[in-house]
Amino acid sequence: MCVISCRGIVLGAVGYADNKVVVNVLTETEGSVGFIVRRGRGARAAVWQPLSVVNVVWHTRGSGLQTPREISVARPWRSIPYSPNKAAMAMFLSEFLTHALRHEPHGEGLMAWLEASLAWLDAADADYANFHAVLLLKLTRFLGFAPNVGGWHEGAFFDLQAAEFTAVRPLHPDYLEADEAALVPALLRLGYGLMRRVRLDGASRRRLLDVIVWFYRLHVPGFGELRSLDVLSDVVRR
Repeated sequence: MCVISCRGIVLGAVGYADNKVVVNVLTETEGSVGFIVRRGRGARAAVWQPLSVVNVVWHTRGSGLQTPREISVARPWRSIPYSPNKAAMAMFLSEFLTHALRHEPHGEGLMAWLEASLAWLDAADADYANFHAVLLLKLTRFLGFAPNVGGWHEGAFFDLQAAEFTAVRPLHPDYLEADEAALVPALLRLGYGLMRRVRLDGASRRRLLDVIVWFYRLHVPGFGELRSLDVLSDVVRR
């Protein structure tokens, strides 16, 4: 047994017993780790809010649930927990990332990128309505199934199974028509600060999220149902 001290991002929490919860944390050095903690109130409960950035210390005990020895907020968010729009995004992203990253053994580069992405959202005052979709598309490069945007050309289909663009309509049903396929390279090539150039109405953004979920389910074994997607669809667009 050894002591590990590192930074992490809270992905989500589920009830375990009357006075305990299991919290999933993406850590810098150990990947996704499950911690069992007592329910708290006030500042103690805030530590485990979705997408909180924390410092955590624990004694390793095999590969099962761990018990933290110390836990503290490493980077307080200015706006994410307090803006209804951003809080809805955080709830959706925490649930999505819990499913997508549950098998990730390492988190150093991934966690640093995710924290930097969330810091951009926290500082943004406007033009962040596509943030969650762009983040999830960019996340695919860490997970090994990033779309090959170099293969895109006007009129190309996007094969969701192969993560490739093709001039020929795939023989299976997991593909996007050319008009929707064109959104993929458009969003992946833009940084968060420029994603406002892709204008989507509410229905188009919901369709994009449905496609992203579809894409992940093809490439992440056991990707579960998302309860927060409908809630997110009610977020006010800016």
